[in-house]
Amino acid sequence: MKLLQVILIVLVIYVSVRLILKYYGASILKWLGKKAMQRMSRSFEKRSGMNTDDLFNQSQGPRSSQKKVNKPKENKTVGEYVDFEEID
Repeated sequence: MKLLQVILIVLVIYVSVRLILKYYGASILKWLGKKAMQRMSRSFEKRSGMNTDDLFNQSQGPRSSQKKVNKPKENKTVGEYVDFEEID
């Protein structure tokens, strides 16, 4: 009897998931895509220190009516180059 209940519950869950995906699958995928783009945009902003809005405003050229703020660029010194020679 318990086995029959488990099989029936699994079957109901399977059918309901299929129906939900059939009717709302496209909107769910669109929502997931939008969330992924937001996550990637935030990650890009963190790494570059620049908003994606700034990128779009710069691409508009001189027609942009917003003021551009010039930030001083940091001079990052990595280190000196060392040339190694192979020893036979």
